[in-house]
Amino acid sequence: MLENSRPHRYAKILAAGCYLPPQVVDNDALIERFRLPIDSEWIFSRTGIRSRHWMSPDQTTSDMCVAAATRILQRAEVSIRDVDRIILATISPDLPSPSTATIVARKLGASCAAFDISAACAGFLYGLDLGIATIRQGAGHVLVLAADARSRFLDTSDVRSIVLFADGAAGVLLGGSDRPGFLSIYLGAEGRERMGAYIPAGGAACPASHHTVDGRLHFLKVDGRKEIFELFIRFTRQACTRALEDAGLTLQDVDLFITHQGNALMVQAVLDDLGIPSAKAVNNIAHHGNTAGATVPIALVEALEAGRIKPGNRVLITSVGAGYTFGAAVYCF
Repeated sequence: MLENSRPHRYAKILAAGCYLPPQVVDNDALIERFRLPIDSEWIFSRTGIRSRHWMSPDQTTSDMCVAAATRILQRAEVSIRDVDRIILATISPDLPSPSTATIVARKLGASCAAFDISAACAGFLYGLDLGIATIRQGAGHVLVLAADARSRFLDTSDVRSIVLFADGAAGVLLGGSDRPGFLSIYLGAEGRERMGAYIPAGGAACPASHHTVDGRLHFLKVDGRKEIFELFIRFTRQACTRALEDAGLTLQDVDLFITHQGNALMVQAVLDDLGIPSAKAVNNIAHHGNTAGATVPIALVEALEAGRIKPGNRVLITSVGAGYTFGAAVYCF
């Protein structure tokens, strides 16, 4: 039952924060560690990545979430006891069951409702949608987190995957407001036989066995780059168009654009497709790599910390994830 029974008209972001593991692996170190048959410029020219953060062996996804959540709550000056929901978007859970959100709640000392959602790289937007609804129903505070530890699922023989993916966590604390914060949010999904990126084994369709381990089926598999790029651009355009229409705005009304930081070339392709100048967009993949569901909130946090977002600015955030899932939201700070 919600602690605050008074429904709110709007939801707003009270604070944002992120956590990146201290271990930084640059391209040269990655090539040396795994004896990759490529050089640093090969990686950069195809991904735009120069380094990425990976968890240490003793860290978990929940640890990253706790670190990010602690920073968020400190910035908002809100106690964990006053949080009504913890919503965690992840495809890198600590365990198959129970949810990693319950582990995060235990580590934070919370006793509120806590659960995971799985929407791949669009997970943060899916979490925001649920968080906004919960605030409008009367909750006082909702913690929306996104975290992924993709380094734990990489096949070291797969050059495309190992150079691309990384670890990180970020999120926001939502609260009620008498003025609009989120002007719109739109979500979608289009299931396809080719899912973009997936882990073949470990679920009910293909339980773990000697066969799946020997076949290296518990590692991340990534579909062809051309197909992923084409669908990413198409779904981003669809989501952004709908979110802007629902907000009664156009791209010219947007002060900052944040899309999924999956690949620098893919980010630029989206900007070119939508006609957005690079100066109005965030592209931080060079030093973070692809942190899956965490890329968008990490980019949001860094834009706020860099002073790129001023009061009254309208920010359009969007992402496309495996599955395919996609979404966009417009927020006025």
